[in-house]
Amino acid sequence: MYKIIFTDEFDEEIQQIYDYISKNLKEKEIADRFISKVYGRIEDVKIFPKMYMKIGKMDRLHNEYHRLVVNNYIVLYTVDELNQKVFISHIYYKRRNYLI
Repeated sequence: MYKIIFTDEFDEEIQQIYDYISKNLKEKEIADRFISKVYGRIEDVKIFPKMYMKIGKMDRLHNEYHRLVVNNYIVLYTVDELNQKVFISHIYYKRRNYLI
């Protein structure tokens, strides 16, 4: 089983999404369900880190990103095979150009 590591960027982005849904849209229950769904899907990656599509974009260590889609959002992560770690890097709204 792989160890999941969340980047600071991911933590900030998921918090912004939660705040927007719960406070701006005044839908706290929907925000809670969405966050649970995101983290539930990330749990799957512990066992099957390569189950989601590679997108061609690479991090500074030349690890390829994988793309996990949850509702209207895309979670990007990289896999460190040698150390059996998965780095959850970002979460973007799917219409945003995340390949830049």
